[in-house]
Amino acid sequence: MTSRTRTTGRAVATTLCALTLAGATVGCRGDRSNEPPRQFFPSLDDQPKYKAQSKHEFFGDERSERLPVSGTVAFGRPYSDNRADFLRADDGVYRGLDASGGWLERIPVEGVLREGESFRDLIALGRKTFDIYCMPCHGGLGVGGLAAPYAGLVGQRWSYPIPNLHDPQYQPGGEKGQDGYLFHVIRNGVANEPGQMPPLRMPSYAENVSEHEAWAVVAYLRTLQTARTATFDSLPDAARQRLNEQRTATPAPSAQAGAGEENAS
Repeated sequence: MTSRTRTTGRAVATTLCALTLAGATVGCRGDRSNEPPRQFFPSLDDQPKYKAQSKHEFFGDERSERLPVSGTVAFGRPYSDNRADFLRADDGVYRGLDASGGWLERIPVEGVLREGESFRDLIALGRKTFDIYCMPCHGGLGVGGLAAPYAGLVGQRWSYPIPNLHDPQYQPGGEKGQDGYLFHVIRNGVANEPGQMPPLRMPSYAENVSEHEAWAVVAYLRTLQTARTATFDSLPDAARQRLNEQRTATPAPSAQAGAGEENAS
């Protein structure tokens, strides 16, 4: 037998073995077995646990599922470093309600601010949260879904017109202008008319925006509303001085255009 014949024989045998193994592997796909699966990476697969509604010999009622101990406070996500958040006993801070059950007219600043946090910090947090969760529908300026090019891209395609948050009804003193009401809308959404779909005209953001962040959004919204109607004379002295310096340092557009025309000639 020549070396060429032996090489060819080995190649054929190798190919047949590979095909046999591949066929056996494919043939096992979908088969059922009572044998436990192979654990290549066991990790925590075999940790002690009790399945729901299973029997437990330790307790007298033999139930594995236990009620929390009386007086305990559940701990879990979203995590908060403020102990008062776990109890949520203040209706003003955590529900936006005053003592009579109506909407708070103004943010309860003392209860909202965290230790070492200023109101400026709260507005900065509100801007960050607004840009993440509110801007897609309401736009970066809060004008809703109709005022292109400042409208949110989602708001332009929403099934209902997105309101302009600068409308008088959302301003302080307006029908829906209470800070507590705006806080409530952020946390709970806006319900649709009974029988209409979807049930919420605006979805709830309670799973994404905490009470503290919701008040921060309200504070930032008031900043947007104030900035939209503010005049130069209403600005603080330092801000007016800074703007005057910038205006003096920047040539007027007409002067730049005139210089360009002279150079061209």
